[in-house]
Amino acid sequence: MAFVFLSVLEYWPGMSKRYLIGHPGVGKTARLTERLVELIGGGVRPDRILILVPQESHAQRFKAALALAREAALASREGRRAQRARLGQPEIHTFFGLAQQHVSLFFPRIALRAGFADPYREPVWMNVEAAQYLLDRIVAPRIGEFEHLRMPRSRLLIQILDDLNRAATMGFPLEELADRLASAWHGVEPRQQAYRAVQDIALAFRRFCLQHALVDFSLGMELFRAHLLAADFYREYVAARYRHVLADNVEEAAPIIHDFLRLLLETSETAMLAEDTPGGFRVNLGAAPQSAHALRLVCEVTPIPDPRLQPGAPDSPARFGQALMRAINERAAQRALRSSAVEKLYDGEAPTHYWATMVQAVADRIGALVRSGVAAREIAVVAPVVEDVLCFELEERLKRYGVGAHAVRPSRPLHDQPLVRALVTFARLGYPEWAQPVSPSELARALALVISGLDVVRAQLIADAARRACGPGGIVALPSLDEPSLWDRVGQPFHERYAALRGWLTIWAGGHPAQGAPLDLFWYELAAGPMSQPGFVFGEDAEAREGCDKLIASARAFREAFEQADLQSWPTGESIHPPEMSVLGLPPRPEVAERVDAGQAYVIALMQNVLAAEYAPERTPDVPEGSILLAPVYTYLTGNYRSRYQFWLNVNALNWHERFYQPLTHPYVLSREWSPGMRWTDDDEQRASRDLLARLVGGLAFRCGDKIYLAASRLTMAGQEESGMLAQALRGL
Repeated sequence: MAFVFLSVLEYWPGMSKRYLIGHPGVGKTARLTERLVELIGGGVRPDRILILVPQESHAQRFKAALALAREAALASREGRRAQRARLGQPEIHTFFGLAQQHVSLFFPRIALRAGFADPYREPVWMNVEAAQYLLDRIVAPRIGEFEHLRMPRSRLLIQILDDLNRAATMGFPLEELADRLASAWHGVEPRQQAYRAVQDIALAFRRFCLQHALVDFSLGMELFRAHLLAADFYREYVAARYRHVLADNVEEAAPIIHDFLRLLLETSETAMLAEDTPGGFRVNLGAAPQSAHALRLVCEVTPIPDPRLQPGAPDSPARFGQALMRAINERAAQRALRSSAVEKLYDGEAPTHYWATMVQAVADRIGALVRSGVAAREIAVVAPVVEDVLCFELEERLKRYGVGAHAVRPSRPLHDQPLVRALVTFARLGYPEWAQPVSPSELARALALVISGLDVVRAQLIADAARRACGPGGIVALPSLDEPSLWDRVGQPFHERYAALRGWLTIWAGGHPAQGAPLDLFWYELAAGPMSQPGFVFGEDAEAREGCDKLIASARAFREAFEQADLQSWPTGESIHPPEMSVLGLPPRPEVAERVDAGQAYVIALMQNVLAAEYAPERTPDVPEGSILLAPVYTYLTGNYRSRYQFWLNVNALNWHERFYQPLTHPYVLSREWSPGMRWTDDDEQRASRDLLARLVGGLAFRCGDKIYLAASRLTMAGQEESGMLAQALRGL
């Protein structure tokens, strides 16, 4: 590939700050990567370039372009240009990654002013699991104050963390949180007391973090906003460090990042920013499209035309998406929605009666597409919520066509994932001092998952034999099972694999210093040892290995925060696990010793679903060959997936536009655009719902290449009838 290098001024004559606006798929990211190539080729020092992306997967295209640009520059005859190409690398960061790096860099300078008890102590950055666990301990004594809200404890924790995050990224003090929420609330039930309790808990959590040098997402953003962005020394650092800026998907960033971009626009020589429209899908995670629009005022705005929408262009999902967005916003079904790029999987206006029939219709059409030569990975099935039942039903119905279903569900509780359950089961066997016996059904599921070819029926035979060998106390260690009749029924190869696994666990629990050996080390050695041998899942399944790596990283970060906070010596008199309130729908917590290590605490929290949700993944998982993608709508959009064919499930469902029940937080009221003191009315909710729905369906349609299939059933999976905004807009199709 040959490059023709131009100077920066030749490439962008006149204006040095550009703001690109366009639909997904029109080439904005391509222009950003071309700009990177031109900067390197024009003699700009690579280490003076900053690239910002919403998540790690977006960085791959920039890294590929950088490799080509450096190769071409080094091969150039101009010595100065080649010499500069060797000077370091451009910085490529996610929005949060950059803030975390800069707070860590300047922490000694800002720690005392920020209120840390020991400004010379190295801080530990907490992941969401550690933050939820620590917050849970602060919430426990006050759990009764939320009794009337009737929601799971995990949902309560997530909402309090969300309030902390919004205060930091929007830029208002935590002391204003209760008043902002209370002034907007106009419902029947009183919530002022609950809002005040949330504020008190959030402030207590913040004080705890400052006392123990722990930094969660919210505190990291607060440090970045309050103690870096406003500091003269930081402005000087940014001005000297970043002379050229490239930023993709700025509409998905929080206002605090837009403040940083505004600083960069003031101090840099050149900048190019790109915005997707429709976009702003991360509004529940703090995205603020309106805040991004303010950056246009200091840039030259460059709209990128969409050839799919030009007069004379063939019918396409993009054209349908534009018409559907208009229909939703205008509250009317339009006959202009007719499109050859869209097909209903039901006749006329009436959807299929039963949910299972809808899933079968989707599976049959996918089978027909694959048989016609379409690659399975070019097909995506999206729904507002992807539950276990949908995954199972669709996978089973696709098997007759030889097609798999690759589900991507980042908000799924960790302990609901089969691999995590299996690894937790083996951890309880590897740490007998925890006194957490394993049930036969738990052992059977774990063995069937990690031993290749072992089905659940034969795994249950092994587990039942283990229970008989261990006695009434439960399975606390894998026993030696040498009964010939058992292995005649199960299969001799499985005897060898069981023995290998048992031998490793026995050595760990007995010969290895398990007392004090970290749980993340246990899982690492288990994965690198017997689990990676032939006949075990990690030796054959790369996706399973990645899942295990993620769990190990989570447990390690949890342990570091746990040890930093010295939670093994929690004050006497306060139980590690206070009694649970039955109104929250969770069983009472098991009695444990007052002193507990990080591994045991992590496992207990996992099993009780206190660690109930992950945030959006930094890396978009690849879809395996022979499988279709199955994902929630938000995951598909924020993961920036593209597909030739899309199937939209449950288009008549209300949860295409309705927000999740979040009584203790609010993505719109706790934003910069909302004026404190105003009430959030039903009209406001309707407008916000229509706006978000229009952006969702538009974002899906613009990411589809060939055709969209619409699927619906009159009755939901729960047997209820629904007719939401999307169904109303589609009536004229």
